[in-house]
Amino acid sequence: MTMQSLQKIAAGITPDNLPAIPAERKPVFISDRDTEVVNEIFERLQAIFPAWKHAFPKPEHLAAAKSEWTKALVEAGCVSDAHLTHGFRIAREQDIPFFPAPGQFIKWCQPTPETLGMPTIEQALHEISRHRASHPAVILAARATRFERETLSASEYQPVFERFYEVLVRRVMAGEDLSVEIPKALPKQKDIQISPEERQRIAEKWGPKIRELFKHGGAV
Repeated sequence: MTMQSLQKIAAGITPDNLPAIPAERKPVFISDRDTEVVNEIFERLQAIFPAWKHAFPKPEHLAAAKSEWTKALVEAGCVSDAHLTHGFRIAREQDIPFFPAPGQFIKWCQPTPETLGMPTIEQALHEISRHRASHPAVILAARATRFERETLSASEYQPVFERFYEVLVRRVMAGEDLSVEIPKALPKQKDIQISPEERQRIAEKWGPKIRELFKHGGAV
């Protein structure tokens, strides 16, 4: 490459087209409990997948795998009893003898609305369009994204709604109380009864958008 071509490339670089600098990852803190949890995970998965020795033929291979699994599970937040119970249930349904990769097991630990008895994304959006809801999470996600629902097209709105709904799915997975009764229709502002403590906890959990929602109390 000539000096002139290098100069042309350099001239075309502006602050707007520079590649983004990856955010520095925070170090993962591994507790003694995390190590114990991973040891138990391996014991149970070894019983579920009898060909596990193909992945870990030597003790040092097994030790190295446990170390990487611990980091992966902690980073993904998949060390709670609820997540692991879900993951083991999916693992038992697999028709394979070989030990899964950590990323695969993490996917098994992640809940879906269907596995929790909640409406799917498509069902939830259909309920919103009819102003009826079968689960409190649908109500809260609808209220949180009311502005986007009224200003975006259906295809643009769906991913916005989906992000909020996934947060609520994780809350249900963790056994948190959404503190909203299941109504026959999406409620108006005067029908919503939320304690100040719950209002503050939800605001801190979901950030500025939800905080603004409950501050002004817009109807669905």
